[in-house]
Amino acid sequence: MDEEPHAHENLVAKAQRSGEKDPETDSTSSEESVSGNSSPEVPSVTTGTELPGDPPTSNHQSLGIYLLEPFILILLFAYNFSSTVLKNEVIYQSCTAAFGYPDSICRLLGTKNATNETKRIEEQVQPYAANVTLAMRIVECFIPAFCGLFAGAWADRYGRKPLLMCSFLGYGMQYLISAAIAYFAMLNHGLVSPWWYVLSIVPLSCLGSSVTYSVAAVCFIGDVSVGRIRSYRMIAYELAIYVGLLLGSFGSGYAYEATDSYVVLSISAVSIFTALFLMILLLPESLPIRNRTVSTSSADTSVVALLKKLWSTCTKPREHRNRFILLTIMVVLFLTAFVSDGSNSVFYKFMRIKFHWTVKQFTEYESVSILVPAVAGSGGVLFLWSLRKCTNSAVLWLALASLLSHFSSSLMKGFALVSWQIYVAIGLGVFKSLVNPMCRTMITNLLPADERGKIFALLGVLQSLSPLVSSTLYVAIYTRTLDSEPGIFNVFSAFLYGIGIILLCIVWLKKTRNQVYYEPVFK
Repeated sequence: MDEEPHAHENLVAKAQRSGEKDPETDSTSSEESVSGNSSPEVPSVTTGTELPGDPPTSNHQSLGIYLLEPFILILLFAYNFSSTVLKNEVIYQSCTAAFGYPDSICRLLGTKNATNETKRIEEQVQPYAANVTLAMRIVECFIPAFCGLFAGAWADRYGRKPLLMCSFLGYGMQYLISAAIAYFAMLNHGLVSPWWYVLSIVPLSCLGSSVTYSVAAVCFIGDVSVGRIRSYRMIAYELAIYVGLLLGSFGSGYAYEATDSYVVLSISAVSIFTALFLMILLLPESLPIRNRTVSTSSADTSVVALLKKLWSTCTKPREHRNRFILLTIMVVLFLTAFVSDGSNSVFYKFMRIKFHWTVKQFTEYESVSILVPAVAGSGGVLFLWSLRKCTNSAVLWLALASLLSHFSSSLMKGFALVSWQIYVAIGLGVFKSLVNPMCRTMITNLLPADERGKIFALLGVLQSLSPLVSSTLYVAIYTRTLDSEPGIFNVFSAFLYGIGIILLCIVWLKKTRNQVYYEPVFK
């Protein structure tokens, strides 16, 4: 979740199903099962009215269905409240425990009191700290990638709420263990190896990390919303992520200056466990028992059976070249997660080396960088409504605008020479929060209810595996350009966003060949 419990971001995944249609239309189409046998008719593009696979509207009148976004907000608040502090603690303990520098010297790293000597030490320590952070990301992603293979099937079989609870429990345990490590480090003047933080990731990894909560959350939204409301709920979900990140980043620097790292990490743990307790009591299950996937034999619950079902769902032929469009949009989502995970693994270190920012300066920047897209995301509802009056491809155009925003922002960061240019990059990235909800909306509009979990599970697996490559690649680029141009990884990010723009343009061309069929998908 270095992008968003990931990613963040990551991270992230890291990473996040339902359909939408104009209420005045009511077109459905049938699909064939992979086995070749005729299956009951299901909508290939879901509609704004109640359809097979959608739960009855009467089941979702409770206000409890609107608690998902506040719980996600709390989770992301806790994540970002500790994210920068944890990275800073890894650098500090690398300086003391790994390189043997005195505690008094290492505490000056990344502060306004830094000297030429401490800057030299930081350049020596940063590659080591980057390897520790990379190991944490790998552990966080490896097991969830395996769990993600079954997350969609489990969500379709057992419901969405258990997966949400597992993910929250994992994050709470991570911060609880991290707080204990930081506390012992404080007692021993930093002489505790930063590699112990890898241990804190194990519970989170075993419980699915961001894969389980993202799959469950987007499926939950798909279950409890219909028609155009789905795209608005997707935006609200993304907005909750950004607001949570904003609040966490805004408070983090002040809390860290006033207390210590173990206090900050403890606050994150308490916040998540409180949200978990309230979730158990108040959040309803969104998937009715009658709509859950029911196994007809014990063999259906085997690993092989789940893998076969996931693979067949993702690769089976679909009408109107839906499979090509579906996979293309999934690649775009994967690219955004790839860039987010990779960039987040080195961006804080880049800002310390390039502009010598302190934790508080960085968290203030983070707050602004989250606030601007969050405001744009909240305005995205109005923007989406306005675009729907002008075009039949409003969702697709917003996704394209978002990728262009990412592209220009990354270029500005890559060529920034002074601090204020980094803030200009924030303005260029004003629409970056919209690509995920718009792409998710398009995917859910292409799928019947009983396939959403499986498709998003595959996407979650790919996004959780991406840090294995992206973080490694970005760390390698950063460490090799550290002495010359440490911001070059931002240019690489812009290149990948450019590929995403090209892919969405291809989707638009495919859409123009059958506008009547695809209007409910992209409008």
